[in-house]
Amino acid sequence: MANAVAVNAKQVNIIISRLDKVAKDIAELKEKLFEQEPPYGSDAWWEWSIKKGEEDIKAGRYTTIRNKKELKAFFDNL
Repeated sequence: MANAVAVNAKQVNIIISRLDKVAKDIAELKEKLFEQEPPYGSDAWWEWSIKKGEEDIKAGRYTTIRNKKELKAFFDNL
């Protein structure tokens, strides 16, 4: 107890409210950054998967393979 510091109630309430806000902000960020996918194979998962695929196509995140040579090159680069 030799290292104890006296803090008034107002300061404690401010600290607690700020910590609460930080916790809520972190929860929001986690929800946005680490989107939870539904259980694999469920109808919700299929809807989620199709939506993600369409977003990838719109963003240009896909590979076009036109022949066996391109297919071989694709697998060689994996």
